[in-house]
Amino acid sequence: MHFKRRAMNTNRRNFVRRMAILGMGSSVLGLSSCGLADVDPLSVYYIREENCLACGKCADVCRYGAINVIKKSSYMLDAENCKLCGKCTGNCESGAIHVPAVNYSILVADCTSCGKCADVCTQNAIVVSQVSYEFDSTDCVGCGKCIDVCKEEGNCLSYERETYSVRGRCDGCEKCISVCPENAISMSGGKAVIDTSKCTRCGKCSAVCPRDAISPAVVVKDEEKCTNCGKCFGVCEFGAMEKAGEEPYVEPYIDRSKCTACGDCMPVCPQQAIQREEPEDMFTPYIDSDTCTACGRCYTICTDDAIIAGPGKVSIIESNCHLCGSCLEVCEYDAIGRK
Repeated sequence: MHFKRRAMNTNRRNFVRRMAILGMGSSVLGLSSCGLADVDPLSVYYIREENCLACGKCADVCRYGAINVIKKSSYMLDAENCKLCGKCTGNCESGAIHVPAVNYSILVADCTSCGKCADVCTQNAIVVSQVSYEFDSTDCVGCGKCIDVCKEEGNCLSYERETYSVRGRCDGCEKCISVCPENAISMSGGKAVIDTSKCTRCGKCSAVCPRDAISPAVVVKDEEKCTNCGKCFGVCEFGAMEKAGEEPYVEPYIDRSKCTACGDCMPVCPQQAIQREEPEDMFTPYIDSDTCTACGRCYTICTDDAIIAGPGKVSIIESNCHLCGSCLEVCEYDAIGRK
């Protein structure tokens, strides 16, 4: 009697499964409970190979053994492409990725507090005081370096007078001739004459003239166009550009408790004032194959093509598949479709 009851139960299960495949047993298979009540029970599941990373999660949840993973994907790090940003390590639940912990710091002497690094930092890890730059024309020698770097920004600096000239008060002392590195000054009629085609507007001649007889080039600034990028401050050797702004002034720094070492701040710094500090025990980044679960998250998050996926093949055994939908739910990459 016991054997007969077990045989009846077995026949009942087989009947339910057959009815499910024919579209009459979706409730028995629990399609509505997993959010797939609208799935056509007569459809066939298949693997979208272009999306599949062979992570194996779908095979793990399939209680019917209908998904075949010949080989899970293996992942490796390409050290040449890896920027040590650490995004992949934060995304790896199994802790299989090992990347040296690098730090970033700001060279305060080179920083102009333009704030571009802070703008791109998604972690708000960079602290930069908001400053402006004031132009003091009394210290300016008209060298024009500030004009050159400003052209790519606000283009707020320009020449009011481009050349050096000698006024009538010159007494022909020739001190200007002795300091001119370009041999652009000569004597004519007992007075100095400047060859403007040779003059580089270095300011040395005007600095040594005892009679203030040399008029330098004149630079003017349009305050409305200024973006406070700080490039002029970085190139001015004569102190004609001065920082002004928040008080008390806070030197720029990177909050390491927030920094993820992504490195996005480095390329936007016009003064190259951000440096990367590597640890003394530097090693090549790697993925521990024994710990890796081949979930594929590191592969999808890496924007530098530093993570390489090995071969993997996944297929669905249609004769075993009961269209329960569990594999659809667990697949994060939309790699399982319905025909």
